Amino acid sequence: MSDARVIILCKAPIPGMVKTRLMPAYAAVQAADLHAAMARTVAGRARTLFADARVAADDAAHPFFASLGLPIVAQGEGDLGQRMARLSRAAFAESDAPLLLIGTDAPHMPSSRLLAAAGLTTQYEVVIGPVEDGGYDLIACSSHHPELFAGVHWGSGRVLADTLARIDGLGLSHALLDVSFDIDRPEDVDRAMAAGWRPNLETGRGTAAAAS
Repeated sequence: MSDARVIILCKAPIPGMVKTRLMPAYAAVQAADLHAAMARTVAGRARTLFADARVAADDAAHPFFASLGLPIVAQGEGDLGQRMARLSRAAFAESDAPLLLIGTDAPHMPSSRLLAAAGLTTQYEVVIGPVEDGGYDLIACSSHHPELFAGVHWGSGRVLADTLARIDGLGLSHALLDVSFDIDRPEDVDRAMAAGWRPNLETGRGTAAAAS
């Protein structure tokens, strides 16, 4: 197992509140089931690769998170950057081992991508996994840099560019992995499955079949 640590930022699978860009091709409950399946896949992979893997939940009391089999921490308030900075600060207060922050939108991500990011933190202060929409599917840090997450237009196509600008402004060394993709649109579900993802929908609330 990698000595690096991973924190998975995850929302509770509430219909109409998650993966809304999959609708109307998928009903709200089906989109929520896919989100839950994505989270299960990402959590399961993290358990096998990292001795210290945790889920940062938007609602730590929601029963779904207990099913992921990982320790749960609360994301807390604020925008995504503020929450990530808070999680990073708490993690590095515990240990100086490298930290990976990831979401649940890339269940098709190969283990090699996570391990490559973890390994590169021995050479670089920040490692990023770019995705096609202008964001990233992971960010790994060798130490805590709260300013890294400030001034970023979260939810826009500028996330990666803004983050790289922050890195340059802070004088940090960095590495970029190959460009991948997130599951944001209905066609991305098909791409992820073509890449080998097999969603576990056994505990979902809907069928996760495309709505007619």
